[in-house]
Amino acid sequence: MSYKLTNPQENQDVLLEIKNRLDIIDVVSEHVVLKKSGKNYWGLCPFHKEKSPSFSVNPDKGIYKCFGCGEGGDPISFLMKVNNESFFEVISELAQKYNLQLPSYGNYSEKVELRTKIYDLNAEAAKYYKDKLLNSPEAKQAKDYLEARGITKEVIEKFSIGYSLKQADGLMSHLMDKSKPGFDLLDKAGLVSKKSTGGGYCDRFRHRIMVPIQDDKGNIIAFGARALEDSQNPKYLNSPDTPVFNKSRSLFALYQAKENIRKSDSVLIMEGYFDVISAHTHGLTNVVATLGTALTEQHLKILAKYTDSRRIYLAFDVDDAGINATNRGAEVIKNVFSGLGSIKQFDENFTASGDINDRTSCEIRVISTNTGKDPDEFIRNEGIEAYNNLITQAPLLIDYQINRIIKSKGLLDNPQTKSHLVKELIPILAEIKNSIIMDEYIELISKRLSVSTESLAIEVKKSLQNLTSEKKIKIQQQTNKKMEKHLQAQKNLLSLYFINSDKLSNLCINNYLKEVNFTDPEFLIIKSKLETLTNETTDTDGLISSLMAKLADDDKAKQIAVDMIVSLDNIKDLDEKYLREYILENIQCSNQHQTFIEKNKLKDDYHSAKDDEMRALQLQYKVREMVEQSKYRLETINDQKI
Repeated sequence: MSYKLTNPQENQDVLLEIKNRLDIIDVVSEHVVLKKSGKNYWGLCPFHKEKSPSFSVNPDKGIYKCFGCGEGGDPISFLMKVNNESFFEVISELAQKYNLQLPSYGNYSEKVELRTKIYDLNAEAAKYYKDKLLNSPEAKQAKDYLEARGITKEVIEKFSIGYSLKQADGLMSHLMDKSKPGFDLLDKAGLVSKKSTGGGYCDRFRHRIMVPIQDDKGNIIAFGARALEDSQNPKYLNSPDTPVFNKSRSLFALYQAKENIRKSDSVLIMEGYFDVISAHTHGLTNVVATLGTALTEQHLKILAKYTDSRRIYLAFDVDDAGINATNRGAEVIKNVFSGLGSIKQFDENFTASGDINDRTSCEIRVISTNTGKDPDEFIRNEGIEAYNNLITQAPLLIDYQINRIIKSKGLLDNPQTKSHLVKELIPILAEIKNSIIMDEYIELISKRLSVSTESLAIEVKKSLQNLTSEKKIKIQQQTNKKMEKHLQAQKNLLSLYFINSDKLSNLCINNYLKEVNFTDPEFLIIKSKLETLTNETTDTDGLISSLMAKLADDDKAKQIAVDMIVSLDNIKDLDEKYLREYILENIQCSNQHQTFIEKNKLKDDYHSAKDDEMRALQLQYKVREMVEQSKYRLETINDQKI
């Protein structure tokens, strides 16, 4: 859908201001893990399934292009596509984010306005809960619990920790008196729920310690609530999904941790709110937590933009649930970073392939407390220095997995146990792509199992061959958008405007394009705007930026423009002779299609007029005339010089 801007100049100024503030790498990194290669960044396309990166982002031109499915555009196009939002909604949200006014839009879209109201309600709710914790006599049990966990008033202030009263309508009555939001809005915000009997609403959270959850900008988007009575179920209750909150896309304490993740170039992922709060309280501040859900791909994509090395520490609990969460989390991480490079598999500072550019895309380490305590309890009892030592000594994922499997078998006192254990280790070893690292691990494992290195190597490699032969290669079908040849030719010709003017003048381009009948209305729009803009600027990057701004609310035209810009790589270095041949071939392709259409129409007319001899004769002459004109046009083009 295209939204036409009224009050064009004022809105154009705001759009340019928004575009100037948008960094395409930052925008795309929220949804795609990117790795730099040359001038561009590459990742797995978010718009179709793929295993090898074909999604390219050009920071200089401010555009993205997927060479698998054909999607492309600027940051605004990306946000529209990935969030399934209209141009109007995206621009409204960005204007709100940058505190800019869109004069002709008046009020924000309904969706943006709803989010704003929920942010305000959550902020007021957080103030209410904190006030009840600090000042209500009913909060004594909550304060005693927090004190026992070493949470001081300073920590309460830092994380805005609060308490929800036992009464069914404490928060609801407060918000109704404060701003009269209406029950429907409170329900959409996840602050109230419908009563199971009798109708009406009640507070969702009652007699719980309240921990606000913020997004990376500091907006309070939800709450985590810890029960104070054994009879309360569940023990931890999160806000439901709302227009501002999705637990699979949100991380606790990211707002507080993001700068320190950047500084340390690493992130620790824990399970619980109080694990993270304890770590931050003791000065370990590159720590976040999942929100009662497994680690998701979206969590990793969010975190990836804050750490270049992608050094990730999994610091889950050491019980069976924590071990399972570690293994699931590791698989998610490997899936997210697949295609961008290998997961670090050997704790030495060398590149086994001998290629200095062969660097890992991700480093997964696992922190385990041998005492069986969760991170919060360990830090409170053993001290932060002891926990920092655990971080320093944290093994790589592959070492953690090997150690855990070997230890789980207990005494290795018979051949059958050792053979069974090797079968369990093989899937882990199968992920090693480098033969030197594989040999090192075979030697390490053989020593621990007291078996022959040669025998173990034979068994491992035999099993790997079986795994490879059993594994069927799935050819991924990509939905390449193949354009008809004449339309591709017209697109190629429009891209000439982006060639350096020293090589091809605008006057020359315009003369060439006079011979082309552009059939797509979007092409005509782009051509018209380019003809105007090329009179205002000769700088290619400036022309791209200006064109994207002019096409801001026309996503289809922007897609075509991106394809044109990307196609420049094929022709920008051509010398005069080959550039001329390229132009002529594309003009001829476009014109041949037009001639073909006209011929078919004349044939149809001829057959319908066969009973009218005079009309049929006129059509025959017209066909001859058309052929002669086509030859003349081609000769005229051939005579033209660049």
